[in-house]
Amino acid sequence: MAKDPRKRQKQLERRKAKDKARKRALVAHNAHDLADQIRRAASAPVLHSLTTSVLFDEGLSQVLVSRALSNGNVAFAVFLVDAYCLGVKDVICAVASRARYDRDMYQKAFLDQPYEIIPLAPEAARKLVEGAVDYAADLGFAPHRDYRTARLIFGDIDAGACADRFAYGRKGKPCFISGPHDSPSRCREIINILTGRRGPGGFDVVIRLHSPPVSVSGGESRIVLPELDDDEEYFIDEPE
Repeated sequence: MAKDPRKRQKQLERRKAKDKARKRALVAHNAHDLADQIRRAASAPVLHSLTTSVLFDEGLSQVLVSRALSNGNVAFAVFLVDAYCLGVKDVICAVASRARYDRDMYQKAFLDQPYEIIPLAPEAARKLVEGAVDYAADLGFAPHRDYRTARLIFGDIDAGACADRFAYGRKGKPCFISGPHDSPSRCREIINILTGRRGPGGFDVVIRLHSPPVSVSGGESRIVLPELDDDEEYFIDEPE
């Protein structure tokens, strides 16, 4: 006798729900395990602490902090810092063999890139990253969801011991520069948040060519962001 299609469909749905629950539990377990590894690694000697000149020239770059473990592995965290607006946009943190770390992270992500590497004292790296997070929070933006785990790499590094001062924003005010993964709706959301926090004229916007057209209302102004030609960007001064 053939099985009732409706019962079969319900069984499939229950199976899918169980599979999703198992995957969520696995992700949560792995995240907890990684956080524990990073926390324990935070007492190991600092191996690299650096960023690149792009951060100070264009407001967006990676900040790397890594620690050499006694078993030969390396624990590291890379923060994609948007010093102009969004704070920590992305994070990578992991524990890897020294060979893999040197090849896939330090070499490819930094040494092979066409910009100058800027060494940072560990306390300066922490102050720089946390300052960007605080600046973005004041504008209404939270750091990447994995920041809570990645920041454990700092351990007891004292940001207060850094006498350097880091400036955030561009020319004295926030500047949102769209990225390749910023959809029109995401751009619209960010601009609306900035308008609510700083008002029209209180921030700038740069939409790169890879972003589709966006129409955004801000106060009494209305901004239409057009399609761009290759290698162009569109700079907007919000109206006063």
